[in-house]
Amino acid sequence: MRKMSLLAAAVLVLQLGFILSYVSAFHQPTPHAIPIAVVTESGLPEGLDQQTADRLDAIDGTPLAARTAADTAEVRALLRDRDVLGAYVVGADGTDTLITAGAAGSSVATALESIFTEVDAAQGRQFVVRDEIPVGVHDNRGLSGFYLSVGWVVGGYLLAAAFGLLIGAPNSRRETCVHVGILAVYAAASGALGAFLTTHVMETFAGHWFPLTLLGTAVVFATGLFTMGLRALIGVAAVPAAIVLFVILGNPSAGGAFGADVLPSLYASIGRWITPGIGTEGVRSIVYFSGTGLGQPALGLTFYIVIGALLMGAAAVRRRSTHNPVTPRATSKV
Repeated sequence: MRKMSLLAAAVLVLQLGFILSYVSAFHQPTPHAIPIAVVTESGLPEGLDQQTADRLDAIDGTPLAARTAADTAEVRALLRDRDVLGAYVVGADGTDTLITAGAAGSSVATALESIFTEVDAAQGRQFVVRDEIPVGVHDNRGLSGFYLSVGWVVGGYLLAAAFGLLIGAPNSRRETCVHVGILAVYAAASGALGAFLTTHVMETFAGHWFPLTLLGTAVVFATGLFTMGLRALIGVAAVPAAIVLFVILGNPSAGGAFGADVLPSLYASIGRWITPGIGTEGVRSIVYFSGTGLGQPALGLTFYIVIGALLMGAAAVRRRSTHNPVTPRATSKV
C-alpha cells in the first residue's frame, strides 16, 4: 500500500510538471529580440535605414533586434545564413515590404506580421509580406520536423527505459556492449525508417533521406545512451528523470509550435540543448537551409553521447568496487 501511494504521488508530480511546463511555455508567447534587417529603397534620404532600425529597436518590450542591410540581395544571404529571421524594406512609394522566412518558424513570421502591422499603422503606411524561405507544401506550419524529432526522441528513451525496467542494468562489460550494440542498431533503423516515412511515403522532406537518416540515428542513439547511462547509475529513477528532461522540458522548448524568439527566456535558453530541440533544429537546417546551423545540433548530440558513455563507465566502476570490496590485510602479532 505504501509503495503504491508513493508511486501515485510520483506520477502526480510528473503530471503536474507536464501541465505547468507546457502552459508556462505556451500561454503567452511574446516576441523578444527577433533579429531583422532594414533596407531602404533608392530615392529615400540617406541614413533613413539606420534611423528606422533605431526606431524599431526602441519599441516597448524590445521585440526586435534590427540591423541595416545594403539591399535585398544581402537580405536573402542573411536569411539563408540564419543571421536574421526577417527584413523590413522601406518603400519609396509608401508601401513597405516585410520579408520573412517561414521555414525558420511560423510563429516568428506571425509575430513579425503583428509587429509591423502596428508599426506601419502608426505611420500611416502599408506593407506587403513576402516569404523568402517558405515551408514545403506538405509541411504545414513547419511542424513536421518537430514531430519527426519527437518521434525519434521517444523511441530512444523508451527503448532504454524498457531495457532497464524489463531486463535490468548491465552487470558486466559484455552485457554493456550488448545493450549499447542493440541500441545502436535500433537507432540506425529508427533514423532510417523515420526519414523514409517523411521523405518517400509522405513526401514531406523529399530528397533529404540520407542526411535525415544520419540525424535521426544520432538523435535516437544520443537520447537512448544518455537514458541508459542514467539507468545504470541511479536505477529506475532514470525513467522519470528522462521524462522530465526530454518530455516536460524538452518538448515545449523545442521550437515546434513556438520558436525560441517568442518563448519565455528559460525555454529559449534550454530548448536547443535538449534532444527534441536539437532534432527539430537539425531537420530545419537540413531541409530548408542547406545544412547551415548544423554545428550546434552536432555539438549537442555529441554531448549526450559522451555523458551517456561516462555514466555507463561510472556505473561499471561502482559495480566492480561493490563486487570486489577491498579487504584489510591481516596483521601478525609480535
